[in-house]
Formats: sequence, structure tokens, C-alpha cells
Amino acid sequence: MVSFILKTLPLSVNKGLFLSLVYNTSGYDSVKTLNLLDGIVDIYVLDMKYADEKTAERLSGIKNYPRMNQAAVNEMYR
Repeated sequence: MVSFILKTLPLSVNKGLFLSLVYNTSGYDSVKTLNLLDGIVDIYVLDMKYADEKTAERLSGIKNYPRMNQAAVNEMYR
């Protein structure tokens, strides 16, 4: 999804698009992915699902969600 945004956005801007970009995320983004969006996204809408690793793994099958989420939040805030 991010690669699609980065590929198509210049086409839209060159045609006169001027909008604030909102990125809606579950917060399970890598810092590397968020670095690609630096300077492009204006607003992050973040859905923080779990603060407990065991709960995240039990309910969604996701390992390390709290750690990944906190790193993502720190990068979005930066």
C-alpha cells in the first residue's frame, strides 16, 4: 500500500492536487516504512490495539505488537 501511495502521489501533485494526507494505520508499521512517509504524510490516525504482548498474540496472532507499535508511535511523533 505504501509503495502505491509513493508511486502515484507525484502524478496527482503534478496535476494540481493539494490535500493534507492522512495515514490510517493499525500501528504495526515498521520504522523503515514510516521513514518512507516522512515529509509526505501530514496526519497519522493510529489504532493502538494491544498493550500486552500475550493478548496480541492470543487474539490476533501477532508477536511483538506492543514493541512494534511503540516504535511506530515514536517515529510518527518524530
